[in-house]
Amino acid sequence: MSDESELPPLMHVEIHGPELADLRDFARETAADLGCRAIPRRESEGWVVDAYLPEDRLETARSARSAGRVRLEVRENATAVGRERQAEVGTGNRFSGGDAARGSATVRGTELAPVRGLGEKR
Repeated sequence: MSDESELPPLMHVEIHGPELADLRDFARETAADLGCRAIPRRESEGWVVDAYLPEDRLETARSARSAGRVRLEVRENATAVGRERQAEVGTGNRFSGGDAARGSATVRGTELAPVRGLGEKR
């Protein structure tokens, strides 16, 4: 498995085109990642769909045969945004420490009963 720092950043791009077939051809030719289910949106000049491409493939995508029929707009560096969001996540175990420990009648400092029964076979 390769180190994450060796991979090029993943860029969030919008593909704009006059026809849905143009978007489809471009995505197929460049192997752009459209996610689990691409949802094109109608705009005044045609259609737009979100996609993801590694930064080192952007220039290749812009010179693709089908690129003349679409416009590629870079929205953000998705890798950098992901790293910023990961910094917001705590590092401890939020379920340890007795706040909602098994057997306690309420969550400490509240009147709420802890959630029970999730994931248990009955």
